[in-house]
Amino acid sequence: MEHNEYKIWFDSISMEFPGVLAVDDVSFGVMPGVVHVMMGENGAGKSTLMKILNGVNIPSRGKMYISGQERHFSSAMDAKRHGVAMIYQELSYIPDMTVEKYLMLCNEPKKGCFIDW
Repeated sequence: MEHNEYKIWFDSISMEFPGVLAVDDVSFGVMPGVVHVMMGENGAGKSTLMKILNGVNIPSRGKMYISGQERHFSSAMDAKRHGVAMIYQELSYIPDMTVEKYLMLCNEPKKGCFIDW
């Protein structure tokens, strides 16, 4: 398959931190409308790859394509402007908030100055 058939395509992505090769030459594609699972041991690079997708980490090598377009995000806000956002597993829990409100946190729909619940 060509990379433009995937919603997301990582092409030979590598990520190095001082003294650590966290992701080594990973090519991985995500098809639209399909559930994907990324599994591996602690330290395998799963979170690092997702942080590259979300603009938190800039890869040392390789390319990333979204909907067939090569993308380079400089931050999570930059990724968000292009429709990419991440929900982190280790967020602080807010016990009185519904799942819907939790997912929309900081992105609530507004009517004027008020949140449109």
